[in-house]
Amino acid sequence: MGETDSTGMSDAPAGGRGRRAALLLVGVAIVVWSAMHLSALGASWTQAWHLIANLGWRWPIFLGVVWLLGLVVHTSVLTASLPGLSHRRALTLNLSGSAVSNVLPLGGVAGTALNLGMVRGWGHTGLEFARFVVVSKAWDLVAKLVMPLVAVALLLLANAGPLGHGLLWLGCSALSAGAGLLVVAALMGRAAPLLRLVALAERLWTRRPRRTRSAADDPDASPGWTAATAALLDGTDRLVRRRWAELSWGMAGYWLLQGALLWFCLAAIHVRLPLPVVLAALVAERLLTLAAITPGGAGVVEAGTIAVLIALGADPTDALAGVLLYRAFVFVAEIPVGGLATALWLLGRRQAA
Repeated sequence: MGETDSTGMSDAPAGGRGRRAALLLVGVAIVVWSAMHLSALGASWTQAWHLIANLGWRWPIFLGVVWLLGLVVHTSVLTASLPGLSHRRALTLNLSGSAVSNVLPLGGVAGTALNLGMVRGWGHTGLEFARFVVVSKAWDLVAKLVMPLVAVALLLLANAGPLGHGLLWLGCSALSAGAGLLVVAALMGRAAPLLRLVALAERLWTRRPRRTRSAADDPDASPGWTAATAALLDGTDRLVRRRWAELSWGMAGYWLLQGALLWFCLAAIHVRLPLPVVLAALVAERLLTLAAITPGGAGVVEAGTIAVLIALGADPTDALAGVLLYRAFVFVAEIPVGGLATALWLLGRRQAA
């Protein structure tokens, strides 16, 4: 929520729109530059589309089944995060939220708002939904922070591709994994180390000159980072301690099937890459979805994933075709399928009313 002036009118939306527009322009610029750079590296867009168009009908069906199976397995994470939620409703939440997020810049908030309406219609409270969002998103974040260490270690052990400054990459991924473990500890009730880091970051940030009023001058001001983080974590420890096994195997199964989908997408266009290289590309793709400055990270995610594959020795055109095919399922297909799921939910709600 934006701060309000003395008249009670909010001046934040205009600035917020400006920032969103700037972020979107940055994302578009990155996409354009990446497309031009790919061509300079020898990637042929025409040949990539030709490889995808000549798959036949069996491959899309098979890849669609693998994609849907991954979403079904992921429902275990959602049902563990919200006791009483069925797997069918969890799948509806996932698809509908993704459909909205994938068509709007920074659309995660809109997707969450839609999911809140669904969950409250099914009899869950707002507090239960808040904990559901915190636990499910945090568990997803933990996986994205920990898996780079696994990918870098496997690349180094297998000598699977050119990986200059291996110790530097290993150190950075170890720091990322350490951050993930801090989040896990906080979710399980040991939040002090994470809160100390958040407090340090908050102190460093607030030392910058800012044209804002203090909390004493503005009683409606948002709480500080530390207080907000502590509030988000309140009550999650009991839930996570009971459901950590379901959360873990559900997320592990989802990652396994996402990796299988990427491997099969490359195999469909007759590309065979070492498994550590495929894992590294998957980790890059998952990490880059955090930077959703375009709808669903479109363009930015593809560019980064293709860059990782090329850096690890893949042919530029093969990398382009494989990643485009993979993203056609994990990004593009979620829009119509999620839209259908949302429409069915609205229809059922109208019939119930």
